[in-house]
Amino acid sequence: MARRGGYGAVATSKESSRLDKDMKLISKAIAQAQSTYYYEEGHTNYINERYSEATKLKGALPELAAAGISAGCIPDGGMWFDGNRDAVSRILKYCFEGKFQGTGGNAIERWADNWLACEYINPDLKYVTLLTGPGAAEGEVLWRHAQDKTILTRGRAKFYLSVDGFTQEQIFEIMNEEMNLGLTFADIKPYIGKDLNFGNMFIIEETPEQIQARLEASQARALVERQFSTFAQNPADPLYKVWHRIPKTDLTEAHDIVLDMMQEGKANAEIATELVQCFLNKV
Repeated sequence: MARRGGYGAVATSKESSRLDKDMKLISKAIAQAQSTYYYEEGHTNYINERYSEATKLKGALPELAAAGISAGCIPDGGMWFDGNRDAVSRILKYCFEGKFQGTGGNAIERWADNWLACEYINPDLKYVTLLTGPGAAEGEVLWRHAQDKTILTRGRAKFYLSVDGFTQEQIFEIMNEEMNLGLTFADIKPYIGKDLNFGNMFIIEETPEQIQARLEASQARALVERQFSTFAQNPADPLYKVWHRIPKTDLTEAHDIVLDMMQEGKANAEIATELVQCFLNKV
C-alpha cells in the first residue's frame, strides 16, 4: 500500500527506519570518539506536567527552550555544538538529517521544520542531509528539493543523494569529512554496540549521567505509552476512530509514530491527521 508523507514517510518503511537508526548509531559513536564538538540528539519539549523537571531539562535544548519553542527538533544525525551546555556561549555548527522517500508523498516537507529551528540557533550553521530512495533519482522529488534548498539557503544546506541508500561506513565518511574530524571508521568501532534491551543502540561504557539520562528517556516513553493507551480506548478522542481503522499489519509502525509525535507535544487531532495520511489515504 502506498503511503503519504509526514511521519509516515520517515517511519513506515524498512529503508527509512534503517537510515534513521544508522545515522543515530554512527552519530553517537562519533560523539564518543572525538572531543571537537558536543553532540545533542535534539530538542524535545516535554510539556506534560507529569514529567519531572530533570527530564524536561535534559530533553529541551536551552537555545530553543529559552525562546519558548514548543515544536520538537530531532535531526537523525543530531546537532553538533562547539561546547556543552555549561558553555557561556556555544555555537551550533552542524546538523545531520536523513530522509527516505519514494517518487510520491511528502516526507521531505518536515525537513523545513528542523531546518528552521536549527537556523534560528545559528543562521550560519551547515545543515547536511542524506536523501535516499527512488525520490533521490535525478528529476524526482528529493532531487528537486536538494536543488531548490541549496539555492534558497545559499549553500548552508548541503545534500547527499543515493537511490540505493548509504552504508554505516558511508554515513560516517560524510559526517567525518563535513566536520573535518580526521577520524577513521576503525576509531569509532569500539563505540558501536548492541543493547539487548533496546536493539541496535549505543551503550558502550556509559557514565552514571548517561545511564540516568537513558532511564529517564525510557520513563518518558513509558508515560506517553500509558497516555496513548487511554486515548486509544476513548471513543470521544480524535485518535480512537483513526487508530481502530488502521490495518493490523501497520499497527506496530503506527504505534511508533504516535509515541514520537506525543513526545513532541503534538495534539491528538494532529496525530490523527498524520495517521490518516500515512496509512489510510491511498496515493
